[in-house]
Amino acid sequence: MVAWDDDASAGAWIAERLGEFGPRVDGTVPRGYAAYACVPHPDWDDDVTLAAQTDTLVAALRRFTGDQPVHLALWTGHAFLYDHGTDPRTSSGVAPFVSWSEDEPRPTPEEIERAVAEAWAEIVPTLVERPAAPMLLLPHREYHLWTGSLADAGAFRGHEQPPNLWWPEDRSWFVGTEIDAAATYVGGSDALVEALCADPTLRASRAAPSDTMLFDE
Repeated sequence: MVAWDDDASAGAWIAERLGEFGPRVDGTVPRGYAAYACVPHPDWDDDVTLAAQTDTLVAALRRFTGDQPVHLALWTGHAFLYDHGTDPRTSSGVAPFVSWSEDEPRPTPEEIERAVAEAWAEIVPTLVERPAAPMLLLPHREYHLWTGSLADAGAFRGHEQPPNLWWPEDRSWFVGTEIDAAATYVGGSDALVEALCADPTLRASRAAPSDTMLFDE
């Protein structure tokens, strides 16, 4: 459970450093960093999960970060989020699916209702309530913010979802994952980007703010 920020002031600096919203790197990661890296996401049939890749990225960033606070932002449109103070069964983006074999007798309405209720009982504890706090508003994207440590990049690993944006207090680096992209992009010092590219498990390569991001074909 994360402790959401009461306001979005930690991210107020981002918008003025972004390029035009769109498929370019600088539409997600602010301009002004000395170097940028592209970290392609694992393919569906890879042994590495996105959560594991995020762990590796966290480890690589740790020596450039120290113990300073890290700000993290999650896009408000993820299906596992539900509206503050509401029933998650009516305001989340998920729904249970129940089925029976064609060889079995058709279930009664009561049996269907019971199966759906049991499915909801398993799903609801995994859902996350949106905070009742102002969101970070960026072009065509809205985010919920929280402040923690580097380890908090794994806060939603159960949903295979890293933060969409995260950066340290000193803003010395920035990690951005556009919701439709097939890669995460990092801006930072030349030494930081060199370290990411040297880690074979990340499969990172250098990028430029004007590059078009990778998308699933």
